[in-house]
Amino acid sequence: MNKIRGFTLIELTVVIALVMILSAVGLGSYSQSTIKAKDTQRKNDINQMVKAIESFNNDVGRYPLSADGEDSMHCYTKIAGVVTNYVCSDGRLSAVIDGAPSVYITIPADPDPGQSYAYVSSDGASFAFYASMQNTSDRDLLKDAQGATVTYAGISCGDSPCNYKVTETGLVKSL
Repeated sequence: MNKIRGFTLIELTVVIALVMILSAVGLGSYSQSTIKAKDTQRKNDINQMVKAIESFNNDVGRYPLSADGEDSMHCYTKIAGVVTNYVCSDGRLSAVIDGAPSVYITIPADPDPGQSYAYVSSDGASFAFYASMQNTSDRDLLKDAQGATVTYAGISCGDSPCNYKVTETGLVKSL
């Protein structure tokens, strides 16, 4: 007598249910890892830009300016004592001092297309970089007395509010 070999409907249902549970757990871990990786990239980008701005400050004697209403850096040209500041339109922070060009950094873009970094310096004596971190439980985010993440109004970081700030003195960790 021939026995038919195969899986029963109940066995197949149990296996499919287990695969679905494992994939749901894995997908949650994957999306959280992606968020943390993008936030790490944001922090690294800002740290690199801070180093470039410090080098700019050493050469020019002040930090790059930003115009009112703009969240971008201005490049610098000084030829025969005439100083010109202009929006760094080529995506690089640069300065030309008496004909000698210096490129400090190619300004990186936020890992998310709808987001951007914001830079503010009205006087050249101080500056602030802003970003929007997705992981609101990040230990570097500033929290208010109730434990809510502080956001910076009036500064545009794209689709989400800015909640991360670095200045010439370092990461802002207190109100």
